Amino acid sequence: MGKVFDVQAARNDFPALTQRDAKGQPIVYLDNAATTQKPQKVLDALMDFYTRYNANVHRGYYEWGQRATEAYENTRKRLANLIGAADPQEIIFTRGATEACNALAEIIGQRYFQPDDEIILSELEHHANQIPWQMQQTKRGVRVKGWHVKEDGELDLSQLDSLLTAKTKLLTVTHVSNVIGTVPPLREIIRRAHANGTLVVIDAAQALAHLPINVQTLDCDFLVGSGHKMYGPMGSGFFYGKRALLETLPPYHGGGTMMETVTIDSFTPAAIPARFEAGTPPVADIIGLGAAIDYLQQFSWKSLMAHEDQVIAYAEKTLSQFPRVHVVGHPPQRTAVLSFVIDGIHPHDVASLVSDHHIALRAGYHCCQPLMHRLQYPGGVVRASFGLYNTCEEVDRLAQALEKVFTVFPL
Repeated sequence: MGKVFDVQAARNDFPALTQRDAKGQPIVYLDNAATTQKPQKVLDALMDFYTRYNANVHRGYYEWGQRATEAYENTRKRLANLIGAADPQEIIFTRGATEACNALAEIIGQRYFQPDDEIILSELEHHANQIPWQMQQTKRGVRVKGWHVKEDGELDLSQLDSLLTAKTKLLTVTHVSNVIGTVPPLREIIRRAHANGTLVVIDAAQALAHLPINVQTLDCDFLVGSGHKMYGPMGSGFFYGKRALLETLPPYHGGGTMMETVTIDSFTPAAIPARFEAGTPPVADIIGLGAAIDYLQQFSWKSLMAHEDQVIAYAEKTLSQFPRVHVVGHPPQRTAVLSFVIDGIHPHDVASLVSDHHIALRAGYHCCQPLMHRLQYPGGVVRASFGLYNTCEEVDRLAQALEKVFTVFPL
């Protein structure tokens, strides 16, 4: 079940958050959708590997090699447990969600795509889950079709059935929007896609730190994730695939580990997951990801989600009280992310000015240009994104900083 979440106790687990500005105020870090801070447990795991058993995996019969392999494979088991996979072998490690999306586009493309096949992309998608599929248009002659969002930032489900055709091989959609925080109704989307014989890829990079996920309940075919957005190290990520599908797919990188036999003119691919993990992996980062999973799973999801929902609801209410501030999107379910614009002030100026008060926001199009154009914010938006260690008091500090921004840019 996990223990009840205590935000003040949790903040003490993150060394970076102990820093203070010149006035003794803590840094307000609201850029968690870009990357999260790391708890001491993760830092200790990295240091422990590099100082006590630094070795490559799957290759050494000596003690350090065996310890490294065991720790690396234990993360695979932890990830499978975290997302409800039926088998740890359904977890393929990558160096991040971007690499995972590119890998899936290539291996699915080799196996399934023919000229004039169709791929449905939602307008909520991060560029990492758009461009790899768009590249398949050039490589294999498929056609990408956009799935629109409504003004409130919700996907238009009424449009889905007309988008799905006999040629639709794949649909990909985010679990949580990195701009609006929209949480689409995935089970219904996946049900409709499967009824059409369409594969479904879920981008869970923004979801894993905030929501419980069960891939068997969702019945998605593939799912990608990123370690550094769930309190783990940069350079760690993965994709999940149903075993029956993975076993039909070809490798996309060649090298050590991914082969069973090699002759001078041919090779035989290894079984999964090794087939998709060529060469030396980011061993330390994957082990650190295992520590991040342990850290997250100590808490009750119910209490953790209640805390984050309280903070983001408070942020939306607080920012909406400023006449010049306009919150972007009002989806039925939002988590972790709140974006806004301010009349008469460019988003970049807002982020720069609040940084003078030691508040970290992000401004721009957030690797979501199609969504920005759809919502008519071609200059981008300001994004406040939250983690488990953020508080309502930090939202108050953001509000105070914005009041000072208004004095610099009066109407």
